[in-house]
Amino acid sequence: MLNAFRIWLLEKNYSVLTSEDYMGRIERLCKKEQFTLEHLAKNIKSILPLYEQNGEKACYGRRSHGSVRASLHHFSAFLTTLTAESVK
Repeated sequence: MLNAFRIWLLEKNYSVLTSEDYMGRIERLCKKEQFTLEHLAKNIKSILPLYEQNGEKACYGRRSHGSVRASLHHFSAFLTTLTAESVK
């Protein structure tokens, strides 16, 4: 799934560096929080707000100028795209 996320970002004209960085941030977040990727994907709507500006984990979300939060937002959009495609 992470590789598909990276490819999706590339198709959205993000650079290779940014695509790989976002993929790595999702991977590290899962490891840090002891989530599986599947858990994050299924619960993104409740997990993402924790990393927003006023969320419980906002400090981690702000890391690297907000790249953690941006990664989560893009991952959420990617998952929405997958869901929309599966409905077709």
